[in-house]
Amino acid sequence: MASSSSGSEQAGRTPFDRRSSSNSQQSHEGLFLHEFKHEDIHVSCPEKIVICVDLSQEVQTSTVNYRDNDVSILLLWKSALELFVWNKSMLNSEHQFALVVLTDTAHWFCDFNSDPECVSNAINSLQPMEENFETFDNATLYSTIYENCPPPPPTDNPLLPPPFTVRVILLYGRSHSLPVFKGEPRARTELYSSPYFFLDVFYAHDPPGPSNSSETIFYILAEMNPNPKSVVLDWSHSVTHLFSFFAKLLAHPLQRPLQSLMQNKLLPSSSNEPSS
Repeated sequence: MASSSSGSEQAGRTPFDRRSSSNSQQSHEGLFLHEFKHEDIHVSCPEKIVICVDLSQEVQTSTVNYRDNDVSILLLWKSALELFVWNKSMLNSEHQFALVVLTDTAHWFCDFNSDPECVSNAINSLQPMEENFETFDNATLYSTIYENCPPPPPTDNPLLPPPFTVRVILLYGRSHSLPVFKGEPRARTELYSSPYFFLDVFYAHDPPGPSNSSETIFYILAEMNPNPKSVVLDWSHSVTHLFSFFAKLLAHPLQRPLQSLMQNKLLPSSSNEPSS
C-alpha cells in the first residue's frame, strides 16, 4: 500500500509517538534527577552487530513515496543499513556485522565481517519472500543469536570494558503478522542475563487501525527486551525519520543514555559562535 512521506508522521499518532511525547516532557528533568553510577560509564569497545531483516512479502509491497517514486520499505532499509554500516565502521574499524533474515523463523544468513563493502554487498543481495507469514517465532531469533554469537562473560572489574558487546538490530515490517514465542526460553534467558547484550528494535508499519495489528505488534516488540539501554523505534513511512533513526543507532550501547533521556536537536547557530 503506497503512502506519502509528507505529513504521515502527523496524521494519526502512533504508539511510539505517544510514549516519546510523554518522555520528552520529562527529559530535561530526568537528566538532572538520573543518578549516574560507574556502571553507566564505559569506554568504547568493538561491537558485534547482528542485523536482522524481515523478508516477508509485506516489506516489498508496502511502499513509500520518495521523490515522486514508490519505493519499497526493503529498498529504503537497504540504503539506510548500508550507510549505517559504513559510518559505524568509520567510528571503529573493529566493529563486525552479521546478517539474519526473518521469515516465519530466523535464519543465520551472513557471518561476521568487518569489511563494510562485503557487508553492504550482502545487504543488497537480500530478496523478499513471495509470501506473508501468519506469525513470526521470535524464540528462533534468540536461539540463532545465542548459537552463533554468545556474549562474553562479565569482567571482574565493572570499570573495564568487555572484549566486545553483542547488539541485535531487529527490523520488523509487518502490520498483520504477530511475533510469538514458541520455543524454549533458555537462549533468551542467557542473552538477557548478560550486561553486554542489547536488542534494538526498528518497527515499520501501516498507521494503526482496525484493519491491522500494528499497535499490538508494537507493544509485543517493545516488551521483548527488558534492558533499559536498548532502543525501540517505530516508523510510519517518513524517509527523513528513517535515516534519523538509524543515525541514533550509531551510538555505542554502553555509552548512550536511556532512550527516555535522549535529546536529539541542533543548537541555534548563535550558540555555536564564540563570544566576543
